Amino acid sequence: MPKQARLSGIKAFRCYTIEEAAEVSGVSPRTIRNWAAGGLRVMDGTRPSLIRGDDLRDFIKSARDSRKVKTRIDTFYCFRCRKERRAAEGLADCEVKANRATLTALCEVCETVVSKPVAVARIPEIARTLDVKITRL
Repeated sequence: MPKQARLSGIKAFRCYTIEEAAEVSGVSPRTIRNWAAGGLRVMDGTRPSLIRGDDLRDFIKSARDSRKVKTRIDTFYCFRCRKERRAAEGLADCEVKANRATLTALCEVCETVVSKPVAVARIPEIARTLDVKITRL
């Protein structure tokens, strides 16, 4: 099973049984039942239970959006801490390839390596708050 449900096959104006919803979204029927218990709208009074395609799509999108963490230009997302963190001692490395750059630093709390892609045009803005060492490839 994939780590993330697929949205591409879900038709907005179609109703799906739990098994069909699981097949079209690429998750197990047990996951669909858990989602129904957790807030996914299911048509009441019908057997088998039916789920509207637009409700399924909206539920998956809202679950994805709730997991997203927005970071500021001078911060990183640390996978170990599972939070937005600053670079340790304000130091970061920047690798530039074409018009994209990758910032790499250490988490200020757990010292895990953190990185994120940035646009080359934003490097001067980042350099105002972080001590950036730039390497061009």
